[in-house]
Amino acid sequence: MERSGPNHKREGRRGGLSHRAVLLVLPAALVVAALGYSVYANLSSPSREDAPLTHTVEQGEFVHEITERGNVESASNVEIRCEVQSQGTAGTRILKIIPEGTYVQKREVLVELDSSALENDRLKQMIACSTSEAALIQAQNDWETAQKAREEYEFGKYILDEETCKSDIAQAKENYRRAEDYLDYSQKLAKKGYVTDMQLQADKFGFEKAKSDLASAETKARVLKEYTKSKMIRQLDADIATGKAKLDAQTATHELDMAKLKLIKEQIAKCTIKAPEPGQVVYANNTEYRGFGNEVIIEEGALVRERQVLIRLPDPKRMQVKAKVNESKIALVRELQPVTIHLDAFPEAELTGVVEKVNEYPAQSSWWSTSVKEYETTIKIVDSPVALRPGLNAEVKIRVARHSDVIQVPVQAVLEHGGKHYCILPGSAEWEAREVKVGATNDKFVLVKEGLSRGETVALGVAALRDKVALPELPPEPPAKPMLAEARGAVSPAVAGPAAKPGGLAQARPAGAKPPSGTKPDTKGDKPEGKEDSASRLAKLFDEADRNHDGKLDRTEVPAQFAPLLATADADNDKMLSRAEWDAAIRGRAGGKPAPAGAAAGHGGGP
Repeated sequence: MERSGPNHKREGRRGGLSHRAVLLVLPAALVVAALGYSVYANLSSPSREDAPLTHTVEQGEFVHEITERGNVESASNVEIRCEVQSQGTAGTRILKIIPEGTYVQKREVLVELDSSALENDRLKQMIACSTSEAALIQAQNDWETAQKAREEYEFGKYILDEETCKSDIAQAKENYRRAEDYLDYSQKLAKKGYVTDMQLQADKFGFEKAKSDLASAETKARVLKEYTKSKMIRQLDADIATGKAKLDAQTATHELDMAKLKLIKEQIAKCTIKAPEPGQVVYANNTEYRGFGNEVIIEEGALVRERQVLIRLPDPKRMQVKAKVNESKIALVRELQPVTIHLDAFPEAELTGVVEKVNEYPAQSSWWSTSVKEYETTIKIVDSPVALRPGLNAEVKIRVARHSDVIQVPVQAVLEHGGKHYCILPGSAEWEAREVKVGATNDKFVLVKEGLSRGETVALGVAALRDKVALPELPPEPPAKPMLAEARGAVSPAVAGPAAKPGGLAQARPAGAKPPSGTKPDTKGDKPEGKEDSASRLAKLFDEADRNHDGKLDRTEVPAQFAPLLATADADNDKMLSRAEWDAAIRGRAGGKPAPAGAAAGHGGGP
């Protein structure tokens, strides 16, 4: 008894441990079994695999927004440009430039450009100005001297010469009178024998000499007055005009030299660029074409060209966003539309704006994206914060439409078929299509005007259910119009033959050939009235094309589909088609072979 007690108690403890283990393992086994059944049911259920996702139709506010990217800039930008001329070089080098982001005051130095070449030009030009000034002084003196020379001759030397001539004439007259008296006295004495013949001859010679001297003096006075004076006046006037011309030339030369010197000094002054207005310095860098040699980096040592923008001084109180809108959406954007703006630098901030301007022409695109057209849109920021600075990247959402309390469904729930729109709803046994009228879309939801009610269930991914619902049959597409469809009714029945089919031209059958087996001979084409009807249609087509009514078709009158006929059927090479050439060419094309040249030209066989 004493030995069996402990054993019994030990056996009872073993039995208790086994019962507890069963109670712990059993719930875990049940959970594993349930999970396994669920996975097996999901994998083996074909209806769950084929069932599409659904959406419950909602009624609420519909907002249509266009989302684009843009850059922040100032609406009032003072641009600082390089005004130094290149002077035949690649540009002017930047020696010093104020750091970007610095707030500057008016008249504060922003940029210093290299002016060493201009300083050398200034020294050379100063020498040129001195030389031209000396030449100007000499020309002025020559002109004034020429004027004085004319006055001296006209009012001095000429009068003196004229008085001398008068004195000479008076002296010659007196000598002539005395010689005449001596000769007369000698002749009287000679008659009385008081003078010799030799003395008488001497008095005669003296008389002739006095007469000659008087004539010479009078001639000299006349030459002085009529010839010498006018010649000298003309020569002196020419000297004055020449001096004036040289003076004007030297004056212009000196003025040009002085103007060039002034320009060089101005260019030297422009090498030091100062701020016209206070603001924050922003470099006018352009890295849009980086890697293609067209980027612009403003820094010390860089070469800049004339009229190139170096620095911008934006007004932080008037900021805007320049965004580019794709041409597929630009028709929806209008001025004064509200805009929501998010900045990459301040993602928690939301700014409001309004569309201020939409460009009428697309912006210049890169060479690798010439097919993409984008239009620059200016968005004014309302109450821009002080921390806003140019160059920040921004995302703009332009609100083009807003409707309250409307029915809307996801775009995946709308199916287009035959120009109409359908939604697919679950029916009593299977899915069924219902026609709806849709409105605007924001690429996520579509506004439904008619056809759906709030709370209804529609299927998503309707493209996959197109073959599982009954949709209206589409009308057959019209057959493509053949090249010679207009001339189909104008082809002669004799050429068309029984093989003609609707929508095309018949194959020609040689004269006397039998029709293909299985076909009945067509005798309608042999009727006279059939020929008359075809001929009238052919003539009508020709007359309609002949706009100038000259009986021929030129290159501008031949219809586009018949343009090849002008080269192949122009038998007489006059660059025009006559009625006979036209008739023969149309019949040749209809018969599948070219028309004979003689027939086209009207020689040997006709229509």
